[in-house]
Amino acid sequence: MKSFRDKMLEVRPEIAVREAEFRDKIDLAMELRALRDTANLSQEQIATLSELSLGDVQTCESLTGDMPAPEDVAAYRSTVHAYKSTG
Repeated sequence: MKSFRDKMLEVRPEIAVREAEFRDKIDLAMELRALRDTANLSQEQIATLSELSLGDVQTCESLTGDMPAPEDVAAYRSTVHAYKSTG
């Protein structure tokens, strides 16, 4: 039985092209989202605790577009790790 993803790629092969184009961005976004989910934090909470703008947090978690600034990613990660160690 084909997965939903496989069926989607049959109908819309351009999705595979976009996935390849944004692979590093997708991997980073998924990693950061998993960190946030594990800590049970919202995007707004990450923004407040890290002093990043909500837009910066959303850019970090976006599956497409430009890579976020390395310092934003570092602030995001350190905020989640600090919260998890105190929470």
